[in-house]
Amino acid sequence: MKNNKKLFLFGVVFVIITILFITILSFLMTIIANNNVNNNIKNIKIYYYNKIEKNLSFEERKITLNKDTFVNDLFNEMKTTSKSTNLKSTVPKNLSILNYRLNNYNLYINFSNDYNTLSDKDKLIFRASFIWTITETNFVNNIKFYINGEELTFYDNLELFNRDNTILNPIISPDKIEREKITLYFTNENNKLVEETRNIEAKQNKSMELHIVEEIIAGPKVKGNIKTVPLETKIRNIKTEDNICYVDLSSDFISKLSNDITKENLAIYSIVNSLTNLDKVNKVQFLIDGEKINLSKYSVDISQPIGRYESIIQNDKKTKNITGDNKKG
Repeated sequence: MKNNKKLFLFGVVFVIITILFITILSFLMTIIANNNVNNNIKNIKIYYYNKIEKNLSFEERKITLNKDTFVNDLFNEMKTTSKSTNLKSTVPKNLSILNYRLNNYNLYINFSNDYNTLSDKDKLIFRASFIWTITETNFVNNIKFYINGEELTFYDNLELFNRDNTILNPIISPDKIEREKITLYFTNENNKLVEETRNIEAKQNKSMELHIVEEIIAGPKVKGNIKTVPLETKIRNIKTEDNICYVDLSSDFISKLSNDITKENLAIYSIVNSLTNLDKVNKVQFLIDGEKINLSKYSVDISQPIGRYESIIQNDKKTKNITGDNKKG
């Protein structure tokens, strides 16, 4: 009798322990399953620029991925310093993500204007490293780029980028061409500057500043607009340092204007206002055959850096640059 009672009690205890064990195990399995769905711990390759080999190389890291935050998380990882001194981040210091949208494995991402401070070569390298890093996840297959809300357009008309159409280690060729939108200023019969926006085929081995001044010298394409800079003008050199664009032109820039003060001012500000549409240019310093000169006591003094001049634009129009911000000298 006593043995039966003990056996019964043992059975009850065993059943209770078994139920508790199964309940606890089920609870733990649920937590693990939820964590695996929402927070994938995964080895992710973060792509950097290899300064020695001149290509993109990756550094693998164990990262917890959350579908709601993974874009910012991986972007921040790309900004961090690599353990290897040979690897350099491809992300410019002040570049930030303004917003993004994920739809059917397509990422539509909007970056700040700081993207435009990169050279054509660095833009290409950044995009490639970003594409290959983000598509390490199983959340994204394709990426579309925007800068301050404006869609990036390319010469080959590609819209969605992925691993199939993005070379991991792009070769920077002088013949590599992309489509870029620029805003230029020419003059009209009222001796005012008028805006002319056009898409150009921009080569990666030429700065955007050089492209702009070349387009101004080539002249307007819109009927009624009048060229401002003599066609004979040669560009000796052009570079931007500390937000000042140094434009070194041949003496034809001056001599072909026939000492006409009005034409001089229009020529000067067609270049200045066009260049200051670029985020990295606030002022323009003119050089004539490598030297700073002053044209005359009546004309604007080009021996000093010149800022943007809005009042010379037709109808006092406050013209915006391609990123949507007004600039003032």
